Amino acid sequence: MPHDAPAALPLVAYVAALALGGSYRDACGIALAALLLIALKRPRAAMVAFAFAGGLLVAAHRSAVQARDDATLARVDSARFVTIDAPLERDWSNRGEVSLLRVDEFRVDGVAVHRPLLLYARFTPPPIGMATTLRAEGFLRDGFTLKSAALLSYRGALSRWNPRSWNRALVERVRPLAAENPVEEALVEALALGRAERLDNATRDDYKRGGTYHLLVFSGLQIAIAAGFIALLLRWLHAPRTSDWSLLAFSILAPLFIGPTASVSRASIGVGVYALARILRRPTTLENLWCVAALLRLVIAPEDLTDVAFHLTYAGAGALLFMGRRQRWFVCAAAAELAVTPLTLFHFHQYALGGSIMTLLLTPIVVAMLVVSLLVCAIPSVHVLALLGLLHRLCTILNHLAAPCSGFFAAPPVMALACGFGLALLAIAILRGRARAAAIAAALAIPTLAAAYLGTRTPAGTHLTMLDVGQGDAILVRAGGKTLLVDGGPRPLVLLPQLVDRGVRKVDVVVLSHVHPDHCGGLPMLVTRMRVGEVWISPRRFEGDCAQQLLEACRAALVPIHFVRDGDTKRLGPLTLRAFLAERTFRRAPENNASVVLQIGPAVLTGDIEREAESEIAPRLEPADVLKIAHHGSRSSTTDPLLDRVKPRIALISCGRHNLFGHPHPSVLESLRARGVRVWRTDRNGTVDVEMRDGHLFVR
Repeated sequence: MPHDAPAALPLVAYVAALALGGSYRDACGIALAALLLIALKRPRAAMVAFAFAGGLLVAAHRSAVQARDDATLARVDSARFVTIDAPLERDWSNRGEVSLLRVDEFRVDGVAVHRPLLLYARFTPPPIGMATTLRAEGFLRDGFTLKSAALLSYRGALSRWNPRSWNRALVERVRPLAAENPVEEALVEALALGRAERLDNATRDDYKRGGTYHLLVFSGLQIAIAAGFIALLLRWLHAPRTSDWSLLAFSILAPLFIGPTASVSRASIGVGVYALARILRRPTTLENLWCVAALLRLVIAPEDLTDVAFHLTYAGAGALLFMGRRQRWFVCAAAAELAVTPLTLFHFHQYALGGSIMTLLLTPIVVAMLVVSLLVCAIPSVHVLALLGLLHRLCTILNHLAAPCSGFFAAPPVMALACGFGLALLAIAILRGRARAAAIAAALAIPTLAAAYLGTRTPAGTHLTMLDVGQGDAILVRAGGKTLLVDGGPRPLVLLPQLVDRGVRKVDVVVLSHVHPDHCGGLPMLVTRMRVGEVWISPRRFEGDCAQQLLEACRAALVPIHFVRDGDTKRLGPLTLRAFLAERTFRRAPENNASVVLQIGPAVLTGDIEREAESEIAPRLEPADVLKIAHHGSRSSTTDPLLDRVKPRIALISCGRHNLFGHPHPSVLESLRARGVRVWRTDRNGTVDVEMRDGHLFVR
């Protein structure tokens, strides 16, 4: 019986070499061995050796490019303005007060850097139009920060014969509809034109919770529908050869029109290889087509080896081909879930059980939405757009029905993921039939079981963990099976993954020190998505968008709210939690000085209090081993009276890498150093865990 996937072994060899890495010398040595195998008339072994040599060659080239990029970025002074130039492949997306743009490569002060970069603009950028490149001046740190529209300009213009210009022309045609129907217009851009940047967070979240977000953006589904339509139409017209050539042309034009997105490129490669096999009269199996398409994509874009879209696309399709093909629908659904679940946990810390079934239910509706979107591109009309809105609401209802089967959970370790999918690839290469399906299923269960173990473990003893949430605060305290969370950082999708990775499934007490977004931003989603016993808030200066969102989330989840009073206490396992508040509202920095200060066991957590509140609260505090430095290490806090009263042994500072505020201030660090206090910082040390055991502190 011939093997149904002869390209599987070269794929395994190439992926292994790409993952392991090597030098140019290693690649040349393996290539010489491949030539020797050809001389010995071992063509299959030679093909595998050539694939391994190719993987080593690409890995060595990537390492050299990465080293050059690292050297270039190391020479950039993060404290001064630099000029970058970057090709424009996407549009700006709006995320609240910030507009974001992702570029795949850029030049900084004329030197090329071959890695992605995220641009942040705290203003509404001008439309891109037909421009081909961007020039901007700003700070290059973890991302690129733009201060003003005057520092941003677009250059060049797409040719009218460039398919990308046709795409942008259609965007300009439908974008005026966004004034009255922003959600529906964003759906048109995503479904028909491959531009998902304008989708709002609520829409994304609805589909992600149902496990159907992959249907919402132009990807393999749209490519498959278009290719199927072309093939069926031309074969119905009795023109099979024309059909094959048309599919090949389509596989080339589609990425040019949509842009070089990974999902479109992968689907187009599959269609192109299928058409080429028919043109050359060398038919192949679907399983082999999967292997060849994956191998070609990794040759063209080796960075896809760590790309989430690549993982999800090929894992889902591979599970259906190698485990679910010719099986009943529920076997196919189970196979897809088994392959996709560990990947969504690893990349997003989320699961959506039943996502494959929801995909089957929503696919006809999404196809109808695609047809309506194409009609809107041809005839921009609010009436047609209203039909799209109705279909979208139907999808939202169905996704909400599946929402109880989704949630956040711990991610599997990298080694477990690599082991599971590596063994699955080996099973594809060397086994067949039911034995192969069983081996793949067993291998794919490894990362999911590892995640289940991590997500249910509970640490013994007392732990205080300062989570790395960027420029913000979030502190987790666990003792005696009880959990306290103080503040939630600026972003929910940073907070929740860190909690579930540490086995946190319920938070007994959430304390919001004050309502600034860098402390409050992650809490509304936490209350919505996780079991919370009660929320403590300061009654002073509690106002603004985040305050309203938190109150609404507590109301919807029936979580009781406790207004903190000075001297409030609560038992948390073996520890006693005591809250302190300044007795009055200060004219300077009123929100920061209204922060709730907590003393819990051997630790004092200070929120963002400044010198005014410190002078009032410090005399009431007890000496403590651990001090969370107030206001991210600002020089307006951490005064001598506070340090003299608390007498900490270690200090914790939560601040973002290369933050714009200069936190922590050198004077604060010098004051701590003079007292012999050890300092740990999230911008340098990442998440910091302090274990308190038998009067000793163990810091990791």
